[in-house]
Parts: sequence; structure tokens; C-alpha cells
Amino acid sequence: MPQPVIEVRNVTKTYRLGDVDVHALRGVSLTIERGEFVAIMGSSGSGKSTLMNTIGCLDRPTSGDYLLEGAPIAALSEPELAQIRSRNIGFVFQSFNLLARTSAAENVALPLFYSGQLAGGPERVRQMLDMLGLGSRARNHPSQLSGGQQQRVAIARALINKPAILLADEPTGNLDSKTADDILAILQTLNRQYGLTIVLVTHEPDIAAFADRLIVMKDGVVLSDQRQQAHAAPPLQLTYDPVTPAAPRANEKQSARAFVAMALTAAWRALGRNKLRTALTMLGIFIGVAALVVMVAVGQGAAASVKERIESLGTNLLIVLPGATTASGARGGYGSASTLTVADAEAILAEDEAVANVAYQNRQNAQTQFNNQNWNTSIQGVSAPFFTVRNWQIADGRAFTDEEDRGAARVGVLGKTVVNNLFGSDANPLGATIFIKNVPIEVVGVLQPKGQSGGGQDQDDVVFIPFHTAERKVLGSSMPAATASKTTAIAAPANPFGLVPRLT
Repeated sequence: MPQPVIEVRNVTKTYRLGDVDVHALRGVSLTIERGEFVAIMGSSGSGKSTLMNTIGCLDRPTSGDYLLEGAPIAALSEPELAQIRSRNIGFVFQSFNLLARTSAAENVALPLFYSGQLAGGPERVRQMLDMLGLGSRARNHPSQLSGGQQQRVAIARALINKPAILLADEPTGNLDSKTADDILAILQTLNRQYGLTIVLVTHEPDIAAFADRLIVMKDGVVLSDQRQQAHAAPPLQLTYDPVTPAAPRANEKQSARAFVAMALTAAWRALGRNKLRTALTMLGIFIGVAALVVMVAVGQGAAASVKERIESLGTNLLIVLPGATTASGARGGYGSASTLTVADAEAILAEDEAVANVAYQNRQNAQTQFNNQNWNTSIQGVSAPFFTVRNWQIADGRAFTDEEDRGAARVGVLGKTVVNNLFGSDANPLGATIFIKNVPIEVVGVLQPKGQSGGGQDQDDVVFIPFHTAERKVLGSSMPAATASKTTAIAAPANPFGLVPRLT
């Protein structure tokens, strides 16, 4: 005795709707042999669609057993069920369920991607459409086809993988009588000539009359199951090559590769069908990406500029200015009072462990001269650690030393702006002698350019000379040698979180 292709044993299906249990199937049992044409008939709510979904592996029974080709189905995973649906079962629906934006040929080819059977796909699609009389409509979209033609496309799609079972859910519900007879004639021919097992769900007796076996359901149970003399449809000339499927078996890797291929192919076809929209979309993406790149670049540039300006002040820098003077009701700016001394600066370094180094300075504006060129600039007398504290690199030559500071040596380091105005942009001032307040100063170094500060001041318009040289020989001081008027203490903390005592 041949093994049945479908075997349902005491299957129940219960849906939970809020607090109510809906019993769609109540202990249904039936067997369908290979090559049968079975119609399941019943009114709405009889359970016929639920039974069909169970047979088609679209739904799992609440209890009972379902065997397909002799293999139990209930324990299989969803990917395994999907593989069975794509290879062993074809579906035809009342509403056709065609993809509106793809052609008839693309709709028919869709199951090939899911099953991974891509070899010879275009030729198989062409043969299937020719068999159903749609060879000339392969490029038409569903909106360009009649209802009967759309259902033929749906049948071709259901048959493209040569399934063992064809499930048809109200396949003629949206068709006129003549077109419905044509569709049923196709199904009957596939069953009679090629042995395709067909399960048809309907609530119309005249449609069920085309089947060889009629199952009537009501309230989730089978009322009757009997064979009948089928209404004979006119035979059609169909060229269909059925293949007996192997036992249900899933191949997840093959299915995944096929799905990716389907997605890429569908995307490429969509791009090709909508060239103008594709071009506009690409232009929008290009503009968006370019705008994002520009915004990021501007942000990074601004951050780099701020960082560069902060670094130009010196690493972890703290500047302490003297207070202000008040005379005749007029208040001078910070630094106008002589309240800080060299001893104060040295005390900061000696008494605060968080301070790594201290420099101090005395500054005035004065005229500088070289040969017949002169330039008014900022003259700053600084201690030797000043360049380290301010993180100011020497471009040419060298900085002066502690010995030169203590000995009040007549040496100086020039900023780039002073060099350009006294010597010219291409000249080498090293070893030259300039005059500041008629005091000769030998140029021993040129500083790296720093540009403008945050307040718009040119930081390179400056001449640095040793602090004691400025105090004793150039800028002068009304205080003893150990002190300096308008002295600024510049402290560099040893770490970013070092605290320096606030001086008042």
C-alpha cells in the first residue's frame, strides 16, 4: 500500500482571543493519497482554512500529529518548515498575492530564490508562463493583467519548484464564472495528466464539483468525507514536468545564500526600473554625505585651532598678574601695580609641589633699530625657563641661558614679526646687533611663529631679553635688583590637576 502524502491524526487547533478559547479544529483526522484532487468545503468559521494552513505548514496544531511524506512536521523549526513550504508545497490564493512592482516573470521566479534552485531559472520561468498562455505577458506588471491572467501567474509561481502538493485557497473567488472554469480546468489537467496532488478550499458547491473527493467541515469537525464523480473540464495542452520530491529536508546555508541573492537581484531591478529616482536618490546621498564630511571637517578644524591656540600659551599654564593702581579716582588695568617680586615667583616654585616650573617677566614697549630700519615692539625681559613654560620653540639659533640672565648679558631672541620688519622675510638675523633704547643687543635666536592670540594680538611682535638685562640696562627699575616692577609670575603645574595657590 503506497504511503499517503498527507496524514492528519486527531489534530486540534485552539486560538486564544482575550479570555475566550476559540476551537478552530476539534480532533480532525484525514489521509490524502498522492495524486488526489480533494475539495474541502464549509461555511465561514468551519475550520477549513485552519486545516489548510496546518497542511501547508503555515500553522502548528495545538495537539495531534501531522505527517508529510511520512515525516512528522510538528517538531520542526521554523526555518525547516519554510524549506518544506518552498520545495514541497505550492500555494494559490484568492487575492493572487502578486508583488505589484515586479513583472509577471519576476513574480514567478520568486520561489526559486527561496528554495535556492537558481540554475536555469529564466528558462524555467519562460516555460511555465508559456504553458499557461502568458508567454507574451512576461514583462507586464500585475496592474497590466486581468484577474484571470493574474491567477495564472499565481499558479505558475506555485508550480515553478515542481511541488508534490498544490494548495488552492478560494482560487476563483475574485474571478467571473468563465475565468473560474478556465482556472479549474488548469488545476484538473495538472491533476489528471501529471498526478499533482491538489487540495482546494472553497465554500461553493459548483467549484467543489471539479474535485474527485469532497470533505465537508462544520464547527471544526469533519462532517463527511466521500468520493464523487467530478465535473469534467475540457482537457488542456499543458507541458508540465513533475518531479517526485525527496523527504523534507532543510538547508539553512543554501536558503540564506538564495535569500541574499534574491534581495540583491530585486534591488538591482528596482534601480533599473526607476532610473530617474535612483539618480536623484544617489545625488541626495552624495550631498548628504558631503555635507556630513564638511561639517565634521569644520568641527575638527575648529577644535584643532582652539587646541593649537591653547597649546601656544603653554602646557598647563597659570599666569599670575599684579594688581591695579588707583590714582586721582582713575583705576589702571591689571599689572599696573608693582606688587609682585622675583622672590614671590621663587616662593611659588619652592612651596607648591604641584608647580613644575616658574618664569617671570618685565615688559614695556620700545623702539628697536637695525641699520636704517626701526620698529616699535614689545620688549620683554624674561627668566630663562620662560620658553619652556610657554612651550615656545626656537626656530633658528638658541635661547639665552641662566648664566646669561644672571650676568645681564646683552643677548635677545626675536619674534618672526620683528625679524620681518627689521631684516626682511628672507634674511638671517643670527649674530646681528640691534639697538633697544640705544642699548646694543646681539640676536642669538628666532622663535617659531605663533600667530595671533584669541584677542587678536600678534604674539610674534616681540623681543625677549634676559630679565636682569632688561632690569639693569634696558627697561630699568625703581626697585632693588632682587625685585622687579610690574613683574608677572607664570607657573606651569606639574600635572593638569595640580592646584596653584591664588595670589592676591
